[in-house]
Amino acid sequence: MKFKKQKKEIELDWFKLSFTEYASGIEVFHAALFFQNDKRSQKRILDHALDEYRHSQYFFNLYKEEGKIEKISSPHAIVNYGGLSKSPFPCSRDRLTTICSYLYIGEIRAIEFGKKVKESCTDKNILSIFEIIDKDENNHAAGLKRFLDKQNRFSVFTKIKFSTLKFYFADTKSSILITKLQLKAETFFTRLIFKYFPESIFQIKSSTNNFESVFNNRNRMS
Repeated sequence: MKFKKQKKEIELDWFKLSFTEYASGIEVFHAALFFQNDKRSQKRILDHALDEYRHSQYFFNLYKEEGKIEKISSPHAIVNYGGLSKSPFPCSRDRLTTICSYLYIGEIRAIEFGKKVKESCTDKNILSIFEIIDKDENNHAAGLKRFLDKQNRFSVFTKIKFSTLKFYFADTKSSILITKLQLKAETFFTRLIFKYFPESIFQIKSSTNNFESVFNNRNRMS
């Protein structure tokens, strides 16, 4: 299903959205395991996970209403369509700030996506679903922000930026952009090296031009 807004097309892939939310629920449930000594916080996080599973069901119901059938296994869908293949989970407790930053950016993105849908969609059923989801996502983001506000500010800042970039590149439909950036970086550093270092350091300082003799004596180099 597609909606148009100011010449921009918003594509609603209910199948993909369903498994994205399901994968998010798995990630949040995993994060809850690190709060076993704080039962109150753990309960809130588990409620968060259950919300994600509920959102998944909303989208899957919409997908079924379209009458489509995907011949794909659930594990494959969760890993690839849901995005678990690019997830920082599973991880250890010492990366708690990292994973909470990752989850926080995920919630912010969900809020922004929901806003775009509500601005362009006229289907009352879909709008009502996104209204419910929007309230949930805002609560999730607020809870994660409260946790992150108690952590080291610089650490949170860098992890937030890293997660934002990670999502950005994950959204890139083609690796062409990444390839171009890598090529530009390699070209830049190559020019930098040749600019500040004399070419003589790259020359082989040897009077031996007989490559056959070098090959025959290769065992001496091992």
